[in-house]
Amino acid sequence: GHYQIIGRLATVGMAEVYLALSGDVPGFRTLVVVKRILPHLASNAQFIRMFLDEARLAALLDHPNIVRIIEVGHDGEDYFLVMELVQGKPMSAVLRKAAREHRPPSAALTSYLISQAAHGLAYAHTLTDGDGRPLGVAHRDVSPQNVLISFEGAVKMIDFGVARAFGRVAHTSPGGLKGKIDYMSPEQASAEEVDHRADVFAL
Repeated sequence: GHYQIIGRLATVGMAEVYLALSGDVPGFRTLVVVKRILPHLASNAQFIRMFLDEARLAALLDHPNIVRIIEVGHDGEDYFLVMELVQGKPMSAVLRKAAREHRPPSAALTSYLISQAAHGLAYAHTLTDGDGRPLGVAHRDVSPQNVLISFEGAVKMIDFGVARAFGRVAHTSPGGLKGKIDYMSPEQASAEEVDHRADVFAL
């Protein structure tokens, strides 16, 4: 399509992550992140159906503390997400560096990071449709890996909602529960259906 892959970044959870250029006009192309669903999941019809439902819902989110989803689509049997690029580090990397240097984040920095993440969550949790009905958006995988900190100091959450699709497949696959157990609510760890309260617990 109109995305040119220029480098592979990683394999994370359910997807291969690439850096790409968006657009066809030279001088007006922007860097984006493309997440391509791994082939063994792309062949799972139940997963793809739920992934598309969750991703399209997440694409409605428009908030400074949430990474924007630009496109959800497929190319043949390849399913993908295209997201804005945040040049920075995940909170998990910041915390690991602080631990290595034996310098815990200050109370002021911690308060800032958590409050910014909370702003993003609150926006998503209260999102409604055109008739004012709650859309029931929840992240379901709030953890330091999914909170990005830009080099300019912006705090943005990634992977809204799509954890539900991955979790549904994980619960029915060999190996059982997948996820970041340190941040899971008891309900989520017990494979029960969860709502936005699981995000508050995790944060």
